[in-house]
Amino acid sequence: MIKPMLEQQWTPGDTLDSDFLAIPHHVCADSRWWPGEDSNALARQFSALNPWFRQGTAWCGYIPGEARLAGFATRLTTGETVVQFGYWETINALAPSQRLFAALARWARAQGATRLVGPIHFSTLGKFRLRLDTPSCAPFPGEPFNPPWYQQILAQLGFSQLAGYLSIFDDAATALRLELPMQTAGRWRSEDFTLQALTPALWEAHKHALWHVVTHAFSNNVGWTPCSKALFDWHFNAQTIQPFCNAPASCIAFGPQGDIAGLLFNLALPERQTGIFKTIMIASPYRRSPLYAMLIRHFLTGFGSGYTRLGSALLNRVGPTTQTALRACCSPNRTLHHYGLFHRDIVDELL
Repeated sequence: MIKPMLEQQWTPGDTLDSDFLAIPHHVCADSRWWPGEDSNALARQFSALNPWFRQGTAWCGYIPGEARLAGFATRLTTGETVVQFGYWETINALAPSQRLFAALARWARAQGATRLVGPIHFSTLGKFRLRLDTPSCAPFPGEPFNPPWYQQILAQLGFSQLAGYLSIFDDAATALRLELPMQTAGRWRSEDFTLQALTPALWEAHKHALWHVVTHAFSNNVGWTPCSKALFDWHFNAQTIQPFCNAPASCIAFGPQGDIAGLLFNLALPERQTGIFKTIMIASPYRRSPLYAMLIRHFLTGFGSGYTRLGSALLNRVGPTTQTALRACCSPNRTLHHYGLFHRDIVDELL
């Protein structure tokens, strides 16, 4: 018997159906490493409190007990409307996702979109990417988790990989041998910069400047959509940055005029004795300065003897930070996690 598919253009203030919320619990019930899903947090994302709804329109669909899917339509600065798909969960069967993605494609074309991109939950400020390999441990905070059949189903649905990402870990003793330049031949010197430990108070004091600098620095990332200050504050505030504040060496770097020159977000997993390099950002005036090497060194030396493993998380495969991470994590003991972002053109699809 074919189960009914329920779909709707989402109105903030609507309530997510319990059957929608139950699907990942059904799909991942036997997954040893599934971290679970907070239904209250998910409902808050889909509520009128989320500033994303001031700039975009959402769609939701699900088949009870089988699969669910959400779509997010936003207009890029180029004028193109792109629909991103997210919160996709499915049993190991093609048919439910075929029906849901066909419905999403119809809705996306009605919004003026010509392609689907994902998985992305609302925007790349939130969780995104698909895990491509089989996990052998619980995911770290923010790491994607999904059953192994998801990539195969996307391929059967006509999706191809748009971008690849990796996380890489190695013995701390190996990573600490990474050679980094002490200075560059350019205008700036190491003494031009001041590193201040990340705290909620420091973030709040500089959040307006950070919004400008961070969104400019990340605006060319694959899948990026325009980010209002309200949306930035929704994702990065005194509460949400607390895990980074709790990790050694997380900091904001200030330039010679007291301006925001860069930032470093780290995560600490003391139960695994692992320190994770999560995010680095260098403001454009300082791209050729010693600051990048300073922040990398600050991460490597910041965790101390209690952390026997160090790693870098969710790196774009083609980025310069990835090359640094591969040089640092180079022993036979290193481990890698792989992820992807996928897309499909829908402009010529039949309704």
